[in-house]
Amino acid sequence: MNTSFEGSTPRRPVREGLFQLEPPRLMGSKCNACGTVVFPSKDFCPNCFADGPQEARLLEDRGTVFSYTVVHQAPGGRRTPYVLALIDLPDRVRVMAQVDVPVDQVSLGMSVRLDFREVEVVDGVSIVNYAFVADQIRSEVQ
Repeated sequence: MNTSFEGSTPRRPVREGLFQLEPPRLMGSKCNACGTVVFPSKDFCPNCFADGPQEARLLEDRGTVFSYTVVHQAPGGRRTPYVLALIDLPDRVRVMAQVDVPVDQVSLGMSVRLDFREVEVVDGVSIVNYAFVADQIRSEVQ
């Protein structure tokens, strides 16, 4: 399932404050002291250790694969194999996330964009989490 959910089923994030649904954006924070941007948002800066409220920041919805691994063994209920990657966003933030792409098609530097996946339905509400999808899949003939 992706961001173009069909019908009028209400949706909510798997965890409040992690991302917004419309428009799709991860929610980070920016340090008022040194300008470091982090995800997920924090009440302190992990770079300069400044305490107190940080500026809320919506992060870009596109990035590139910095590094990845193909997971072949996972907790019960997870389909394998799947791609787990570090994604570099233009905001100078690196995010760990699943990338929904065939495992033989993932590559370093691949362009990806933010998307959502349904985790479960609770009382008629679709609980969603974020993932990334490839902007383009390279052709099998190179």
